[in-house]
Amino acid sequence: MKRSVRRSYALALALALPLPLVALEVRAADVDFDDLASLADVANQNLPGVFASTALVLSEADVELLTTIPATGTWATSGTQGLLNTLAPSIVFTFAVPVTDFSIDILSISREGVTLPVELRGFDGANPIASVTSDPSQIGDSGYHEQRLSLVGLFTSVELFSSDETTTFWLDSASFTPVPEPGTAALAGAGLALLAGAARGRGRRA
Repeated sequence: MKRSVRRSYALALALALPLPLVALEVRAADVDFDDLASLADVANQNLPGVFASTALVLSEADVELLTTIPATGTWATSGTQGLLNTLAPSIVFTFAVPVTDFSIDILSISREGVTLPVELRGFDGANPIASVTSDPSQIGDSGYHEQRLSLVGLFTSVELFSSDETTTFWLDSASFTPVPEPGTAALAGAGLALLAGAARGRGRRA
């Protein structure tokens, strides 16, 4: 095999071989809100791979101070913090790149004895493409309606909503899987093209 062919073959392998590994390493991103300051607006915080609309970051202890509802040890599903829709009725998560799934733990706060379901809606741009609504009969150890809501599809954003009132639900432990960036596919194509070219050249010289 001539040196130029060997070089092309090596370059093709260098470009092509790592790419399946990159694809395999695309994993769900998990956001638990525990490294954010309690009483901050999550819209002003840095979250990995996602932007959240205005909502109050709260520790379970601050939930008790603000609402007088016992929350310590029962509201958060990871750590001690989550989001309360005190600053706006709905909470929207907009992703840095589209995602193929989204799931999150919700807790619905009953008002005057009424527990409203929480709806999770997935959007592609402005178009709603999937939704799921919680079942208020599912009661957790907090004494309130608790459930994990999940959607599968291709989403650029998701919204959680229960009513036009604030302070109606709490969120924790969001998880989503980003779509591999377009550059990955382009690099794969370049690597495979070089590999094919090297193979053709070697075949002609055989």
